[in-house]
Amino acid sequence: MRTLGIESNGRIEKTAIYINGEQIAGIKELFLNLDEDGTFDAIIQYEGSDKQIYNKSVFSDYLENIKTREPSFTEDEASELNILSIDSDGEIDNTLVNLNEEEVEGLVSILVHIKAGSAKESSGIMGFFKKSDSTEGTTFKAEATFRNEDDTLETERIFS
Repeated sequence: MRTLGIESNGRIEKTAIYINGEQIAGIKELFLNLDEDGTFDAIIQYEGSDKQIYNKSVFSDYLENIKTREPSFTEDEASELNILSIDSDGEIDNTLVNLNEEEVEGLVSILVHIKAGSAKESSGIMGFFKKSDSTEGTTFKAEATFRNEDDTLETERIFS
């Protein structure tokens, strides 16, 4: 099992990504799409310590040459952020989603797309999923869809 943590206030400049508790450096893009019907897309694009760009499955691939860094936020700064954590082995049935250390109840789907890009970059990870997508530049989207007690669905931003 691996743990992916995203600590943020909804703005890319106030976002840190952790794998097994260590803050990761060199991340170009993170795409996470999970739903109750079995969809499990969790891909990370990063620049490794060897200056190569890697596209890997967050939970099932070996993350070679991944760089870590010291935490970006002090304890006081971190207290003002939300943290989404996902524990998984790459199978949707073996996945646990927590928000601020509490298990998320009624979760139907989750979509997180973070890209710290520039106009010079290609379409990145989304190019694998949608041929016509052009996500150049910076992207920050994080939404969760929940099933209410009356069986209606409600979508909320994860970080605010």
